Amino acid sequence: MSMAALANAMRQQAMAAQGRHSLAQFATISSYDPSNHAVKVTVQPVDPEIGEQESNWMPLGAIGIGNGWGVAVGPQIGDQVLVVFEHGDFSSGTIVARVFSVAQQAPAVPSGEIWALHQTGSFIKMVTSGDVNVSTAGNLTATVAGNMASTVGGNASVTATGSATIKAASAIVQAASIKLQSAGNALQNLLNSLFAAWATTHVHSNGNGGANTGAPVTPPPANGQTSIVQAE
Repeated sequence: MSMAALANAMRQQAMAAQGRHSLAQFATISSYDPSNHAVKVTVQPVDPEIGEQESNWMPLGAIGIGNGWGVAVGPQIGDQVLVVFEHGDFSSGTIVARVFSVAQQAPAVPSGEIWALHQTGSFIKMVTSGDVNVSTAGNLTATVAGNMASTVGGNASVTATGSATIKAASAIVQAASIKLQSAGNALQNLLNSLFAAWATTHVHSNGNGGANTGAPVTPPPANGQTSIVQAE
């Protein structure tokens, strides 16, 4: 064998040995430090002769992360991950992936769909039909620093089992038809009170020698009030 061939064979053996030492290994998260985005893991499977071995702190991989931005999902103790130990050094590992586990089963996501699901039941689901489903187990808060615009191609509906409040410096409502409805008598009482206030205080522009008259001396007629609880 030539010296060149021998050197090449030695390099291949060295690379193979290094590859064996650097193979990724499954592990489960045993500790989590959210401030440093770091975890400790227990390598799986556990060697019965040695027992569980907890690693040093190692960085937790992410979908995308940078200076002040990123997509980060805080892990839970017991989550299964894939770890690569640099040069086979157990004290120098990096989490490169999180792996589905039979022991801690994740929700079954249909092919082609994208789900973000919280353990409380809150979720955002982009489903195969093109719909986006959002559900919260608690409150939903949205803060917009600038303007907000919403365009709906079909119908729009907002239902609140409690009260609803809309506050603005000014408001414009435009529609071919507008209905103000009340399940009770609130709207009816409002219209009747406004009519009564107007009828008992209005004045005439002529009369009494051209001067304005005083308030009417008779109350509004009963048949002048409305029984309609809907304005359109």
